[in-house]
Order: sequence, then structure tokens, then C-alpha cells
Amino acid sequence: MKSKLSSIISVIILFLFSSIMSAQHKKENLESMYVTVITLHGVEGADYDEWLKVEKEYFDKVTSKIDMMLGHEVLVRYYSNDLSEIKVINVFKAWSDIEYVNEVREVLIQKAWPKEADRNAFFQKQNSFYTNYHSDEIYITTNLSKLMPELEKASLKNPMVYYIDTNILSDKDNKDAYKLYEEYLNAVVYKNSYIKAYYPLRHYWGADSREFLEIYVVNSLSNLEKSLEMDQTLFKLFMPDKAKREGFLKAYRSTVLAHKDDLYKNVPSLSK
Repeated sequence: MKSKLSSIISVIILFLFSSIMSAQHKKENLESMYVTVITLHGVEGADYDEWLKVEKEYFDKVTSKIDMMLGHEVLVRYYSNDLSEIKVINVFKAWSDIEYVNEVREVLIQKAWPKEADRNAFFQKQNSFYTNYHSDEIYITTNLSKLMPELEKASLKNPMVYYIDTNILSDKDNKDAYKLYEEYLNAVVYKNSYIKAYYPLRHYWGADSREFLEIYVVNSLSNLEKSLEMDQTLFKLFMPDKAKREGFLKAYRSTVLAHKDDLYKNVPSLSK
């Protein structure tokens, strides 16, 4: 018997690839990475603490030992202590690593539970926490990320807040939109001290090719609110004239057909 997470070919925020790169935002130094995202759903009434205990054992014996997996995060809904939605995020340097990771994982599983009876018992218990419903996507990173310093990430013990904005891009042609996007990042997002990390992800494989994800990481819900206030302050400093700001935002948002946002928190003990 295998883990449901292991048997799904494409497995994946967040701190994504920050653990392997420099702390500074330097576009020329950022290589594209593949980010696989799998959304799982826990069975109704599943015990969170028991789930965490089982997943921590799997993480320690398997996931943490997979060197080709450059980043790993598990996110749960911020406002609930249940397992209604779980996002597993993995980061790889190459597409071939995604294809090869299951072979590496299987070797580690065999080593961790050499007896078939023990192996079956563990995965039967692990699988009991999840429904059969899942969805998976693959994204590719851009060179416009704001990265968290390695030392700061390594010292974190409390859950971080992940604000994920999923944009659906339209077919409308606006050649200035990308330029305005970069200007906004430089003037606002990169200067906002409350935003610990920012990860823009382009669609690579999955259900909707129009998806463009923006993931903002802060260290508390109150600081998320403060970051929004600072965004406004920094934008006004960048562009004092109200009419110009409104025109800028209209053009900046012109290529987004729709969007939805969600709030999650990571599980620090399952972070790589």
C-alpha cells in the first residue's frame, strides 16, 4: 500500500525556493523553478493532531531526505483547525526531477518501513485522513519574486500566513501591463517590510492556462492588514496624484479577467 500523496504523479507555496537562494531580490540571479501544487481534502471529523503526528513521521523519514525537492510546504485553511483543504507545495529545479522523484521516494519508503506489514499499516493510517478528491497543478516561477532571508526562515517556529491571489488573465492585449506590474512591484511590494516573501507563479500544466498566482507571505494576520495599509502609503509616495494613480491601476489591472483570493497558514514542522 502507498500513500495517496506518493501515488499522485504531480505533487507540490511556500516558502517555495527561498531556502536555496539569496536573501536579496535580484532578478538576474533567479532561475526558473517548477512548482507542483496538489490540493487535498481531509475526511470530515479527522483529528488534526493525529494527522500531524502521522505526516511528521512521513516527512522525517521520506520528504526531508529528498534532495531534488528544493522546497516543501503544507498549507491549511487559516480560519479553521480542520483538514477541509490541504495544499502540498513542492519545488523542483528541473522537469526531470518531477518525473524522477517518485522513484527516489519509493526507495526511501522501503528503507523507512522494510517490513511490508508495517508499511501497509502506516499508509493505511495515513490514507484514512484523506478523501479521494484531489486536484493538481504545475507552475513555473518568475524572476520577480521577493525572497525571504534564509536565516529568518530557519528561525521560524510559528505558522506564517499565506495570502494567495489567483488571477485569471484575459485575452486583452495591453503591452504596457507588464511594465506597470514591474513598476508597482519595485515601488510597493519590494519596499513593504511587512511582506516577508512574494512569489508570482505562471501556469505550466493543469486545468486553466490563464492562471497567474501571486503568493504573499506575512508573519501574522495583523501584519497582513498592516501590509495592505503600507501598500497604499507606498503607492501614494510613488504616485502622489490621485488621478494618475487611478489611471495606473486601471491599466495595470486591465489584463485580469477575474480573480479569487484565499488565506492559509503553513505547518512549520512539515517545512523544508
